[in-house]
Amino acid sequence: MNKLNISAVIITKNNANVIEDCLKSIYEWLSEIIVVDDFSDDKTEEICKRYNVKFVKNRFSSFIEQKRLATSLTRNKWVLQLDADERVSVEMREKIISLSTEDFEKYDCFEFKRLTFFWGKWMKHASLYPDYKPRLFNKEKGDWGGVNPHDKFLTTGITKKISADILHYQNWDLKKYFDRTILYSKLFAQEIFKNGKRAKWHHYTVRPVYTFLYRYFFRLGFLDGIQGFVVSVMGAIGTFAKYMFLKEMERR
Repeated sequence: MNKLNISAVIITKNNANVIEDCLKSIYEWLSEIIVVDDFSDDKTEEICKRYNVKFVKNRFSSFIEQKRLATSLTRNKWVLQLDADERVSVEMREKIISLSTEDFEKYDCFEFKRLTFFWGKWMKHASLYPDYKPRLFNKEKGDWGGVNPHDKFLTTGITKKISADILHYQNWDLKKYFDRTILYSKLFAQEIFKNGKRAKWHHYTVRPVYTFLYRYFFRLGFLDGIQGFVVSVMGAIGTFAKYMFLKEMERR
């Protein structure tokens, strides 16, 4: 298979249990893979080097900075960004391969749906799907932005949505899911505090309840069974924690 002039970028930290499947989904048809690693102490580096990736170690400061660094190291203009626990589906690969020269001239960013696998089930509801993400982009037409840890590539050009799935394996146990939710809530609170945001009473009382109701009922999370319930509850916990961390910072 002829390889496309597209560079993949992945950031890692102790992802030995998932990174190989991610690499298997891209290494045969992309011309370059860049992995920026936060000094993993498992077999992440060993696995990556089996797939001829450019492996760079860099101490993590933020998701935005880590992905900005990875993007800056690429030799191709077009970049495909993946998380270590994601894989390119066959459908997504075929859609990318079928993009024409005219597509790459007209558009500067392509978004794909992210389909999450959680506790043995593909999640189609609870606000997890379709979760369009800008993942294939012209690096010269934008930059990484957003609010950590919710980073995204912000293009200055035209975006096109493509109906194909990124496969996301979020098969955490409850403790890891809870810990990750709290961590991300704290990081987000720190960022918005620096930007002058302050917590109002309804942020940590009404909004968590709304988050659960929105995910579980309005976004039909109940159709995904216990998995939909857990995702909806965790969304509410994350919202509560985010604004309580923000309130805590104000009190200090």
